[in-house]
Amino acid sequence: MPLISIDTVSYQYPAANQRALSEVSLTVEPGEVILVRGPSGSGKSTLLRCLNGLVPHSTGGTFAGTVTVAGMDTRNTPPRMLGSRVGFVFQHPERQFILEDVEAELAFGLENLGLARPLMRKRIEEVIDQVGIQPLRRRRIASLSGGERQRVAIAAVLAMHPQAIALDEPTSQLDPQAAEDVLQVVSRLVAELGMTTLVAEHRIERIAPFLDRVWSLQSGRVGDAEPRTAFQGGGARPPVVDLAARLGWTEIPLGLREARRYAPRLRGVRPTAPVVSTTDGPLVARLDGVDFSYNGRAALRGASLRLHAGEMAVLMGRNGSGKTTLLKVIAGMVRAQRGRVESTRSVAFVPQDADTLLFASTVRDELNTGLQSDLPAPFSEWSDRYPRDLSAGERQQVAIAALDPGAGIVLLDEPTRGLDPDVKALVALGLRRRAAAGAAVLVATHDVEWAARFADRVLLVADGEIYAEGPPRDVLSDSLVFSTQVNKLLGAGWLLPEDVPVTAP
Repeated sequence: MPLISIDTVSYQYPAANQRALSEVSLTVEPGEVILVRGPSGSGKSTLLRCLNGLVPHSTGGTFAGTVTVAGMDTRNTPPRMLGSRVGFVFQHPERQFILEDVEAELAFGLENLGLARPLMRKRIEEVIDQVGIQPLRRRRIASLSGGERQRVAIAAVLAMHPQAIALDEPTSQLDPQAAEDVLQVVSRLVAELGMTTLVAEHRIERIAPFLDRVWSLQSGRVGDAEPRTAFQGGGARPPVVDLAARLGWTEIPLGLREARRYAPRLRGVRPTAPVVSTTDGPLVARLDGVDFSYNGRAALRGASLRLHAGEMAVLMGRNGSGKTTLLKVIAGMVRAQRGRVESTRSVAFVPQDADTLLFASTVRDELNTGLQSDLPAPFSEWSDRYPRDLSAGERQQVAIAALDPGAGIVLLDEPTRGLDPDVKALVALGLRRRAAAGAAVLVATHDVEWAARFADRVLLVADGEIYAEGPPRDVLSDSLVFSTQVNKLLGAGWLLPEDVPVTAP
């Protein structure tokens, strides 16, 4: 008997002009691991929220069909009861925290279930060990990094002993190592506990080897297929699948382990020579020996960098390394406490939480145009929508499109978060146009694959200082953390599937 059954479900948000989900029918068997993928705004988060009753109980709107979880009809069961059957981890974990410290947060849900204190203590100790957060148990949540918060959110959900767990973009805010740590927790839950798991994710490569099935969403409808079949059809998929398709491999690998059997065939093949961009445009901003601290905690330590007109540079580093603070110093949002900061151009800045820039009543007003015909797709389709009713990825696109077109320095903090591959490419194209028009573009991101494909220069940040910089092929090669999947497979000099000539064996 399926653990979850979705029968001809349709859903439309209040004031929306089309359905978010349309006649969806799916089942989930106990112990399955399912990837939920699709373009930004295709309904991934909506579908996951149907599983624990957040849709429609907390959203309103028009709901039709039936979702049954562990024998309970979600239309007739309150979300607090469903939440103990299907644990939900939000894209922004801080939005689901109620209390200030980790142990109290782990106990909160158990207290609502009315469990006896000895049983609560037993569950808390078990989940701390399962998720590996013993060093965090007495920490304040506000002091945790993004990866640590994600693990605490997973632990708080697991303490409720759910029969399934749903994760909405669990790695979108995390550096590569933190993302790996979180997904290792998930894989351990699957392997050791047989936890039924549904994951909505755009960065497919880390989760692909564990999958049983893939749900692909498009315009509110869902295709259900086994992973190799789904990935052969295109859409978001691991780079090694792109490589396999490019070279016509007989078997589609889901991860590096499977792809390595083909790697020896490529020995002796030279990567396609890259087009090397120069950074000899006029210097428009410089930082020399900059220090900055938050309440005595050092965020920057002698940081120095140069920005040139016409280039697209990328900042990379683990969560808490100082990337956001560097952007804020350049933008003049915080003042360096030591060192020198010089800028000769006006600055436009999109922060990590793009919602802070959205205040107009419609997308058309947000983009400062009075004519719908002036808006390119997809903005013309959203022109009369309230921006905050859009999906996270769609709101990100609106915030980027609303940037001051005259700014000579463009700064973006995690602009590809929550975006599907096609939209990521469009964002890069728009930033390239800004650089070609003479702006200096600096992007902080954890997305190694995106940086490898689109950056002119990559700067690595650790402990508040820039410790390496140069062309992507130099900086993103032979790294245990900041390297692409193809580089991990083939070694130095390789970055992307298109580096490999189609004539390779």
